[in-house]
Amino acid sequence: MNFEEKTQKYSTWGDKYLQHTDVLHSIQYDDVFKPITVQICPVEMCDSDCPFCSVAARPLKSYIKWDEMVQLCADFKKLGAKAVEITGGGNPLLYRDKKAGKDINDVIELFGMEGFDIGIITNTEKLERHLNPKFYNFINWIRISLIKLDEGKEPEDYDFGSFPRNRMGLSYIIYDGSDEPNVLSRTGRVYKGTTSETIQRIAKVIELNPEVKFCRIAGNALIEGAQIEVQNKFKPVIDEMNTLDKFFIKDIWGDTHAFDAGCYVGLTRPYIAPHPDGGDYQVYVCTSHVLEHRTYDLDFSLGKIKDVITIWEKCNQKYAITGVPYEIRGAGDGGWKDACSTCLYYNNNRLLHTVAQPMDYDDRNFA
Repeated sequence: MNFEEKTQKYSTWGDKYLQHTDVLHSIQYDDVFKPITVQICPVEMCDSDCPFCSVAARPLKSYIKWDEMVQLCADFKKLGAKAVEITGGGNPLLYRDKKAGKDINDVIELFGMEGFDIGIITNTEKLERHLNPKFYNFINWIRISLIKLDEGKEPEDYDFGSFPRNRMGLSYIIYDGSDEPNVLSRTGRVYKGTTSETIQRIAKVIELNPEVKFCRIAGNALIEGAQIEVQNKFKPVIDEMNTLDKFFIKDIWGDTHAFDAGCYVGLTRPYIAPHPDGGDYQVYVCTSHVLEHRTYDLDFSLGKIKDVITIWEKCNQKYAITGVPYEIRGAGDGGWKDACSTCLYYNNNRLLHTVAQPMDYDDRNFA
């Protein structure tokens, strides 16, 4: 597969909505949005301190209480969600609710037993330090950030245990380093940045684990235009090292301006994360809203997680009347242009609007 084909298959920015004709039919004919994938940040603690972290200013002590997790699972199952992506925030494998005696394995079992597909995004280099292999059958895929190569780890230090490599992907963010800690660093750790040697070491991880599905390379999402540096500076060495055809470069700055007619993504791919001051978990419309302030913003919250069912009911009612399921608080007169000047889900919204908006009978059948 070429880079574009891998982006379609292994990311959320392709045309995967077309695989969910039941959801599209519900939008077009019933005026009802249903969640497909729920992104859940179970914990904000992390053992890395990435200078490109999009939520570096997040409330680090927050985690979802176990009773709230159980209710989330029940509510999204009722709404028809098909998958959960357990992500950050922090490193989700560090999840613990000590009072309830629960950890990340209990989260996996909870959603797995209810029939959800499960994906996990983590930076852990030794999976079985946290994961119990008896729950591996519940996990569709794990994507592992290779940032620890920039924290003193060697390719040989990565130990994925008995997790099937053909259900595993790797990722790495190209970034500029510094001799000083990042302004939002909480550890004082210095990250020197990406070099050609870094790409060679990533290739070594792949060589040691040749059955991994892919290794996604992307630019720093905090910097518009960063993808140009990836293409100009690093694509030659990536191509040279891509002997096993695992690398692909993800273009995160294609069509990224606001979709003027309004956002639909939040009801099909909601993002569960804490209040910016900690705790009080919210349903946010997407992951890209954090890029400006590098933390969560209540203007992009649809409500608290205890009200999940009510949120979908009210948004669908609003959509049936106005054609817009929700609006962003504090957007001002500029509306979506001001609220989402950098929408990373522009193409997703464009596809959903094509499905949702009625088209003249004289024209619609000329596809």
